[in-house]
Amino acid sequence: MKVDRTIKLRLRLNEIDEPKLKETIMMYNKAVNIAANYGFEHHTSSKIIIHHATYYSIREQFPELNSSLVQAARDVAAEALKGVKLKILPVAKPLAAARFNQRTLRVVLKHMFATMSTIAGRIEATYTIPEYYSKYLNWSVQSSTIKYIQQKNEFWLHLVMRTESPKQSGNKVLGIDRGIVNVAVCSNNKFFNGFQIKAVRAKYAYIRQKLQSKGTKSAKQLLKKISGKERRFVKDVNHCISKEIVAMPYNVFALEDLTSIRVQTRRGKNFTRKLNNWSFYQLEQFIRYKAEAVGKLVITVDPRFSSQKCSRCGNILKENRNGNAYRCHNCGLQLHADLNAARNIAQSGTSCLSRLPVNQPNVVSI
Repeated sequence: MKVDRTIKLRLRLNEIDEPKLKETIMMYNKAVNIAANYGFEHHTSSKIIIHHATYYSIREQFPELNSSLVQAARDVAAEALKGVKLKILPVAKPLAAARFNQRTLRVVLKHMFATMSTIAGRIEATYTIPEYYSKYLNWSVQSSTIKYIQQKNEFWLHLVMRTESPKQSGNKVLGIDRGIVNVAVCSNNKFFNGFQIKAVRAKYAYIRQKLQSKGTKSAKQLLKKISGKERRFVKDVNHCISKEIVAMPYNVFALEDLTSIRVQTRRGKNFTRKLNNWSFYQLEQFIRYKAEAVGKLVITVDPRFSSQKCSRCGNILKENRNGNAYRCHNCGLQLHADLNAARNIAQSGTSCLSRLPVNQPNVVSI
C-alpha cells in the first residue's frame, strides 16, 4: 500500500532566470490549449491520438519548448478532456501550473536545490524546506508541477511524495456520526460540537448579504476575500477534528456513506443552506489520509436507519428519535440521538469489517 502526500516549496531564482521560467510556463499552456482544442473538436481524450495529431505541429510552432514538456502538455489536455467527459472545452490560463517530469526537473531535497528545463536552457533554483516537511525527505518524488502566483510574483514547486504505508492491524472500531449541530459524534462518547462554526458561518453570511446588496466593484473584491477566509476556517476545523479522531486508540473508523444525503426529503431553505455549506466530504477525506499514514483503516457503512435503530436492542422505529433525544420504545434506552447513531455505525462497521479481506487496501486521493 502506497501513501502519497503533496508538499509545496517556494522557489528562489535569480532575476535573469525568472523570465525564462515564466515564458516557459506560458508556452507550455499554449501547447495544452492546442492539444485540448484538437481533442475537443475530434471528440477524443486519447493521449495517443492527440499525440500523433498535435506533437509535430506544436514542436514546429514552439521549437524552444522541450519535447518532454510538449508531451506533458498533451497528457494534461487529455486528462482535462476526460475529466469533463468531452462536454466542454477545457482552457488553460496563460500562467496555469505546468507539469514537469524527471527529465525536465531534477530535485535534490537534502541539498535544497532543483534544476529545470526552460525555453532558454537549464536553470537552477533553491528553496527552504520547513521543519514540518522534514519527514518527507526520504520519500520518493512521483510527480511535480511549478505554479506561478502572479499577484506575489512567486514560483512554487509542488511535489507529490510517496512511501509505503504502515501495515494495518487490529479490529477495534470507532463509529463516527457527522451532522450540522454536532460536526462529529464518536461512539466512545466524544462530541465535536459546531457552536463556534455556526457563529462564524452566520457572521460571514451576514457580511455576504450586505456586500451582495451593494454590488460595487470593491464589494465584489471583498466578497472574494471573505470567501477565502471562510474556506480556510472550515478547512482548519476539519483538520483539527480529524487529527484528534485519528489519534484515538482505534484501528478502524466507520463512517456513514453520505452520497445520498443531498437527495433526502426537503426540510426547508434554511436547512438546505446549512447542509450544503458544511463540508462532510472534506472531513471524511482528512480522516482517511491521516488514518492511512499511521496504518489505520476507514470504512463506510449503509446509513439507513442509523438514527432510528436502537443501539442496545436493535429495535427500529421512527418515533424513537425526537430531535436530539433518543428513547427506545422497546427497551427504554435513553441517550443523545447522535451518540446512538454513532454506536449503530460502529456496530455496522464491525459487521462490515468481518466481511473484508485481510489485505483490504485503504484507498484515498488527496
